[in-house]
Amino acid sequence: MDLEDYKDCLRQAAPEVVDTLEGTFHEAARIMSPAGLQTYLEGGKALCDLGRGTDLVLSYLQELPLVVKECGEDVIQDCVNAALKLSSMTSGEVIALLFSSLPTAARRLGDAELLRGYLNLIHQLSARAARGLRPMLSHIDELLGKLTLSGLRRWANFGAEAYRRDLNNLVRYFNLETQDSLAVLQKERRGTLFVDVQRKLNFYLRALWGRDFMMRPAAADFEGFRPYVEHQVLHLPDALDDIGGVRGLELYRATAAHLASHLVYTDRAISAEQLSPAQMFFIGLVEDARVEYNAVRAFPGLGRLWHSLL
Repeated sequence: MDLEDYKDCLRQAAPEVVDTLEGTFHEAARIMSPAGLQTYLEGGKALCDLGRGTDLVLSYLQELPLVVKECGEDVIQDCVNAALKLSSMTSGEVIALLFSSLPTAARRLGDAELLRGYLNLIHQLSARAARGLRPMLSHIDELLGKLTLSGLRRWANFGAEAYRRDLNNLVRYFNLETQDSLAVLQKERRGTLFVDVQRKLNFYLRALWGRDFMMRPAAADFEGFRPYVEHQVLHLPDALDDIGGVRGLELYRATAAHLASHLVYTDRAISAEQLSPAQMFFIGLVEDARVEYNAVRAFPGLGRLWHSLL
């Protein structure tokens, strides 16, 4: 990969971008694979070719390495595609704000699929409430500090619907200046967000089993959601409310310890190909009991933790 080829192309389209590229390339190369780095540079070139100003290109080059650090390099193309779609619907300044918001979104959402959901929400709002994007993106740190992606979507959709014919109050809603904006924000706020306790959960599981476990948040705002293990990764709800006298953090500990027990005390997965749903249900019950029995034998305190949820 020849960086000079991209520098020449960017210099012709936007000379101001080249100095930023020099500064960010080495950081990007440290985080990304050669294929990811090429996608990153091709994305910068595509954004330059849009001709929508240099701010959005500068923001992209500066912020994407931070996004990749949180969510992986597979999201690079998604971010570029989102910007290209928005280019026909909003200004270059708003697209630059989107890129500026992405490190916060990646850090607070903590998962590539959830970040894609965030990009999809921005695209939907650009069609329904384009004037709300600028103020919302300016407040994204506060919003994602209080809301899950699902909560943010409901908050934004309420404002887009309520003020679709009142542009002045639409802007005020997304700028957190109206009573109903703050009321809906409070209504959608959840008790404990996964991203706020992830480090504590890592330390907790490491203290029990002396090893690290990969954990990811999953959108849990639909009926029937259950935490699960897939490809050695623990998928936990993106938010949990207190239940009775049990705090959200304790619920997370109980859930994470249960999922981790399946990895620790299971040698091989059971194939579901020849099993009926009823058989899988009862096998699941037995397996849950088996791994929890083994975990409690090793750590009696887990029995008290799980019993507190009954």
